[in-house]
Amino acid sequence: MPARLFVYGTLMPGRMRWPALERYAVAWRDATVAGAIYDSGQGWPVAAFDADAVAGGHVPGVLVELDAARLDEALEVLDAVEDTATDALRRVEVLTADGASAWAYHFPHPPDGLVRIDRWDTQLDR
Repeated sequence: MPARLFVYGTLMPGRMRWPALERYAVAWRDATVAGAIYDSGQGWPVAAFDADAVAGGHVPGVLVELDAARLDEALEVLDAVEDTATDALRRVEVLTADGASAWAYHFPHPPDGLVRIDRWDTQLDR
């Protein structure tokens, strides 16, 4: 189980939901994962990391190293933040462009009506 989380939106350092993740973070760096990123229209992005989304696309974000001793606690808190209980997002394992394994929150639904974007911009946090 990787002790890393790839984030691409409001969980990134300095963003709206960073405080929920920051207490478990020991280090972070820029990273990219194959996939597609969309504006959810609700003040945050969603990303798809399935085979259809991966074809030719990438999601820029941040790879966060988590405190391994608190990994279970961190994932439980972050799953609640990302609403995995309702399947709004699903935690999946991904590989960064440089081969690091990490968890990420995947949008498991068709992106019908969502606008594909290149990256999540700070001014989009609501």
